[in-house]
Amino acid sequence: MTRIMKIKPWLFILVSALVITGVLAVSAAGEAREAELRELELERDQQLQQLREMRQQLQEVSDRLEELETMLLNLRRMEEIVGRSTLSRGGRIDATTMPVTTPSGFSAARFERAFAGTALAGIGEALILAEAETGVNALVLAGICAHESGWGQSRLAREKNNLAGLGAYDDAPGRAMRFESRAECVMFLAELLRDRPGESLEEIGGWYASDPRWAAKVAGCMRAIVGETHD
Repeated sequence: MTRIMKIKPWLFILVSALVITGVLAVSAAGEAREAELRELELERDQQLQQLREMRQQLQEVSDRLEELETMLLNLRRMEEIVGRSTLSRGGRIDATTMPVTTPSGFSAARFERAFAGTALAGIGEALILAEAETGVNALVLAGICAHESGWGQSRLAREKNNLAGLGAYDDAPGRAMRFESRAECVMFLAELLRDRPGESLEEIGGWYASDPRWAAKVAGCMRAIVGETHD
């Protein structure tokens, strides 16, 4: 009876080996499963990040489209206003009576297209930056510069980067201001129009120039610029 109950050593070793092998196999399978889960989590995180980036890109595209749509509407409105005759208003706003803070809808490239072949070429970026910084219509700034400098050919424009006739009084033209660059002159002009009295070219002309037709002449330059860029 004792011999029957006694487990043979080799059988014990075999059973133990099988148990250990099973435990090791289960442990290895568990580790493999954990590694697989970690890889899936990493892949999920990467996909979520990609989705966030795509969502952000879509939002940026949507914002840009909205910005371009607004810009186009402003441009069409500006073309309509500038195209109106200052001689027969009929109660409608024209280039001389509109607020100079009316958005222009212009881009630097559009200005460069208008100024191609003139001495004002290259100031498009300065005009757009000035409007962005001060809220003063870039087309108004461009019209003043074109009128005051003879489209960039005046002596003040060439020698002092003074595109707007700033400080050049009829009785003392030599007191005209000097600027380090044309861009500096454009920004100074924008800040001046923003800070001084007058909401329209008509009102501004009262202190800016002695010529009673100054506003109409600036409006004519604005009209010429729009004509050069009209699609």
